[in-house]
Amino acid sequence: MEFKTLRLTTKNLGELEIRQVPKEVARELIIKNHYSNKWNNAGFGLYNFGFYRPGTDNCIGVAVYGYTMHPKARLFTHPNPEAIILELNRMWISDELGKNAESLLIAHSLKQLPKLDKNIVAVQSFADGRLGCGTIYKASNFQYYGSHETVFARNKRTGEINHQMNTTRMDSKSIYIRNNVAYILGDLEFFKVDTYRYIFPLCKRFKSKFQQKPYPPYKKGSMAITMDKNKALIKERLIKFITDL
Repeated sequence: MEFKTLRLTTKNLGELEIRQVPKEVARELIIKNHYSNKWNNAGFGLYNFGFYRPGTDNCIGVAVYGYTMHPKARLFTHPNPEAIILELNRMWISDELGKNAESLLIAHSLKQLPKLDKNIVAVQSFADGRLGCGTIYKASNFQYYGSHETVFARNKRTGEINHQMNTTRMDSKSIYIRNNVAYILGDLEFFKVDTYRYIFPLCKRFKSKFQQKPYPPYKKGSMAITMDKNKALIKERLIKFITDL
């Protein structure tokens, strides 16, 4: 089904339109404006929806939906063998609209996904504990499925933040080399945050493999930690990877 522009008249936000946003435009907006400044996954941006003022082409907010980090992982059961769960990968709203616009864009874009692909049966998203525990998802009627700790590495020289798995993954030599050279040089500092899982079912026959829980109490922040890695093994792998380049 082809997506048609949605026209909204709101009390606090004025006249708005919701349109599909080209992937490259969404990517540029996220890298420029999202707090992460990153577009991490090749699966990001399968469907992108944005706010516009009527008669303009300036996107002032975008919701990015794409594949999960591990698309083949069975996070749910459903009678449709082709059923898939997408992830709300990124979201950015211009300051001219404010946070109330987030739930509005989420609500309308969620309704469009199963119209564009009938196999989409749910949407998953994660709240980063550095910003809070996912109040926006509670306001948007997502279900809460617990939290886990996520470890990040911050480069003290550049300020860049990466998931700590980038210091261990062996499938990308360039990522391994960049992050582990920084570790050997002492440029990385590690911290952990709580990551909260939320899911919005789009079909009554969707069943998550995770246990639904009551919404968490408000919490925000991160904790510095020490990571003691095997530097001898890291150096050995770096030498091999660099030699193979």
